[in-house]
Amino acid sequence: MQTKWTNEDYTYEQLILAGDVGGTNTNIALVGQTGGRFTIIMECVFKTSELAGPLEPLKKTLKQAQRDDPQLVPNLCCISGAGPVENNYCTPTNVQWNIDGAEIEKTLGIKTLVINDFVAISYGLVLLDVNNPAQITKLPFTDGTIPAQTGHTMAVVGAGTGLGVSFLVENEGRYRAWPSEAGHIGFAAFDEETRELKEYVTSRAGSQPGVELFASGQGIANIFHYFRDVRKIRLEGILADIDRMPDTEKPPIISDNAERCDVCGDIIKLFVKLYGRFAGDVSTFLLPTMGLYLAGGIAAKNERYFLEDNRFMHFFEQNYNANMRRVLKSIPVYIIRDYAVSLYGAANAGCCLTV
Repeated sequence: MQTKWTNEDYTYEQLILAGDVGGTNTNIALVGQTGGRFTIIMECVFKTSELAGPLEPLKKTLKQAQRDDPQLVPNLCCISGAGPVENNYCTPTNVQWNIDGAEIEKTLGIKTLVINDFVAISYGLVLLDVNNPAQITKLPFTDGTIPAQTGHTMAVVGAGTGLGVSFLVENEGRYRAWPSEAGHIGFAAFDEETRELKEYVTSRAGSQPGVELFASGQGIANIFHYFRDVRKIRLEGILADIDRMPDTEKPPIISDNAERCDVCGDIIKLFVKLYGRFAGDVSTFLLPTMGLYLAGGIAAKNERYFLEDNRFMHFFEQNYNANMRRVLKSIPVYIIRDYAVSLYGAANAGCCLTV
C-alpha cells in the first residue's frame, strides 16, 4: 500500500471515502467536499491482484486515516468498478471479486454507493478546468480552431486495457451520467489498411470483432501481431522482446519505445488513427458540444502522437456527410491529464446521487 497526503490545509462540509477499482491498481481516497470543490486529503494505492475484495483496501485506508488524524471520519462512500452495476452491486470485468454496496455499508457503517467506472469519470468531468494544462490538453482541429463549450452534454471515451464510453447531461444546473457498452460495437474498417487489419483480427477472434479489439491496450497488442504476421516485420532487438511478452504487457512497452523504434512508433500511430475515427463516430451519436474527453493513460502518455500532424483530429473529423463534418467541428476535444479524475468523480457522484 502506498499512501499520499495533501500538503494543503483543509476544511470540508462532507468527507467521502472514494474508490476506483482497476485491473492493475485500486485507489482509495478520502475526499473533502466544500460547495463545488473537492480536495483529495489522503490517497492509498493498492495492487488489485493482492486484494481479496473491496473491503480490504477500504478498511486499511480508514485505519491509516484514523492513525494519522482521528477526525477523518467519512460520512459517505462511493466505489467505482469496471463493469455493469445493478442494485448497488458491480461485477467487474477485470478482477476476480465483486463490489457489493450493501455488504460494504453494513460492515463499515457508512452509506455506500457503487457505480460504473466511466460514470465516475463522467462526474469528474465537471470538476476539471479545461484551461488548466495540468488537467487538460486541448486538441485543435486541422484548421487550428478550438471550439468553445456549448450545450448540455459531455462525453468521455477511454482507451485503457479495454475501451469505455459514457456521457453526462446537464439539466437546470444538475448533472446525470449514463454508462454504455459502446466499446463493444462492431468495428468498421474505413480504408485499405484498416480493412486488412480487420480481416486479420477477425481471423484471430473467430467472430465479428468489436472496436475494443482495435482502440485499446488490447488493440495495441493486436496491431503488433498484425505487423508481425501480415507486414512481416523483423523480430529483433526490442521487437523480439515484446513478442515474447504476454499480450497484457505489450502495450506499455510499445508505447515506451515509440520514439526509439520505428515499428513501435508506427503501431502507436495506427492506434491513434483508429481511436480518432471511433471518437468521431461516438460524437456524431451523442453530440457532446460541452466536450468529448479522452480518458486513460494511453492518450495522456502518447500526446505527441495525437497532436503530431493533427493525426487524431484528422480522423475524428472524417465523415461522408459535409453537414456532419461541420457538426463535428463544433465539438471541443480534450485529453484528460489528471489521473485523479476517477476519485473526484466518485466523490461527486456520491454527493449527487445520494441526495
